Amino acid sequence: MLIVIIQCEDVVKRCSGFLCMNDFYGRAGKFAGYPEDTRYMSMTCGGCCGNISVKLENLGMRLKKAGISKDDVTFHFASCICSENAHRLPCPFMNRMKSLIQHKGFNNIILGTHISKKAQAKRDAGIYKKWE
Repeated sequence: MLIVIIQCEDVVKRCSGFLCMNDFYGRAGKFAGYPEDTRYMSMTCGGCCGNISVKLENLGMRLKKAGISKDDVTFHFASCICSENAHRLPCPFMNRMKSLIQHKGFNNIILGTHISKKAQAKRDAGIYKKWE
């Protein structure tokens, strides 16, 4: 199994993705329950407008050559894309990216990666919008 974490192109300029990676390896939060042999990679969305098509095309070609089925790939939209947080509001192009991913034959899509305690407290206090 392969997990692909999609990070915001703008946010990745100031966020290393360490906390998402840490949750993946610790099988915490949205990554709970994945088998130990699950691998992961991350990529950016391709910039505003969610222009991820070329990356998906390349990924599909690489998977085919490696003998990996698209059904064995799960995409996680990083929390910087799908939730209000310290970096930004949710991405207005998230649904477009989701459609592009599905159009390229990938069907496993999960919203979220790492949620900090501080961000969760702001959600609980009504400062940030709640999300599922």
